[in-house]
Amino acid sequence: MPKDLRSFIAELEAKHPEEVARVAKPISPRYEITALLTQLEKAKRFPLLYCEKVHGGDAPVVINAQASRKLMALALECRPEQLAAKFTERQGKPIEPVEVSNAPVQEVVKLGDAIDLAKVPLLTHYDVNAAPYVTAGIVVAADPDSGVRNTSYNRLMMAGERELRIFMAIGRHLWTLHNKMEQRNQALPIAIVVGVHPLFSLGAQAFTPSTDDEYAVIGGMMNEPLRVVKAKTVPVLVPADAELIIEGKILANVRREEGPFGEFTGHAVSKDERPVIEVTAITHRRNYIFQDVHAGYTEHKLMGAVPREAALIRAVRQTVPTVKNVCMPVSGNCRFHAYISIAKRGPGQAKNAICAAFAADMLLKHVVIVDDDIDVFDEEQVLWAVSNRFQADKDLVVIANAQGSELDPSAGPGGVNAKMGLDATKPLTGFAPELRVPDEVMKKIRLEDFLPTSKN
Repeated sequence: MPKDLRSFIAELEAKHPEEVARVAKPISPRYEITALLTQLEKAKRFPLLYCEKVHGGDAPVVINAQASRKLMALALECRPEQLAAKFTERQGKPIEPVEVSNAPVQEVVKLGDAIDLAKVPLLTHYDVNAAPYVTAGIVVAADPDSGVRNTSYNRLMMAGERELRIFMAIGRHLWTLHNKMEQRNQALPIAIVVGVHPLFSLGAQAFTPSTDDEYAVIGGMMNEPLRVVKAKTVPVLVPADAELIIEGKILANVRREEGPFGEFTGHAVSKDERPVIEVTAITHRRNYIFQDVHAGYTEHKLMGAVPREAALIRAVRQTVPTVKNVCMPVSGNCRFHAYISIAKRGPGQAKNAICAAFAADMLLKHVVIVDDDIDVFDEEQVLWAVSNRFQADKDLVVIANAQGSELDPSAGPGGVNAKMGLDATKPLTGFAPELRVPDEVMKKIRLEDFLPTSKN
């Protein structure tokens, strides 16, 4: 059976039922699902949430499919701390897609007057949001010259029954493709994919050269060829096993107001003039499931972390081959903050790793380098290393006026900001010894032997 969203949910319910929470009570897509997720986050609970009855829409809503490293590790069939390594392994083994003639995602086809985005259960997360948004939509576009496909997550504001407005980060692949077509005064055909297996999502976020077809990368991530089918109104092949596809085109030289919107930083970004999508078709499965990502919530912060961690490991290893692991923690929004462990062999390696990390990912603001005895996925250990192995007068690296994210609320115009690196590694010699219990004693003494758990 092909890997799709519903097969992932079925597998979780069969093997890990504690990771799924079904909501049978009717709930509104306007703020109420966000409120429920916020309560779950406060309770440190991150299940895949399945809202069966959503007011005003024609489908149930699934959210939180990638809200924990455990969920992503279950999808990638590895341990949470192995996610970046497993991602890198599969990214290095792309599998070309296969075209099919019949597809579940085209069981229902809506054209012309039948198109109505208002019937799709789009969520409004915050009171600042100007309108409902598609937040889990993966935009697929092909280079008009090479035919190479690009996939990317972009926020999409509903502006009418057949109109969306899109935010594209300057310089990224989709922006470049639209810019190329706009210079020719032509619209860019696209498809917006909603409702996919987490492995599809991870592959869609892989850092790849513009010459790599990202459908093949997705196939490698899923360890099977992606099944694709011709879209109904645009020259784009779309995933056959997705839940819903919105077909359309990004118009050339048309800008309309988009925003405000509550972003991953926990702050709102202001309204601005953005490109416009004219919707030409909606296709979906019968009894489709609508997938959403709660902006600013744990899933939104975490879902892009694994591809970025994998890219950072590859990049930093070019300079410091002894990199052990990388963690982009939720506490740092998983875009601005990275912990990197290295097996230090030379006095300058930590600072070289800091520079390599900033060069590899322009969104990074803070990088902490620790020794390989520190678990980067345990923030308490990282902060212990900063407290005990870092001196600001010699271990701090500050880079002023560097390009960062324009979504950073503290950045200057265009996202220009300052970057900070902390070398929290020990000197190679002459450092105070740490307190340790002999290994043979630690293995001998077990809690259950001395403090038996009481049975009620």
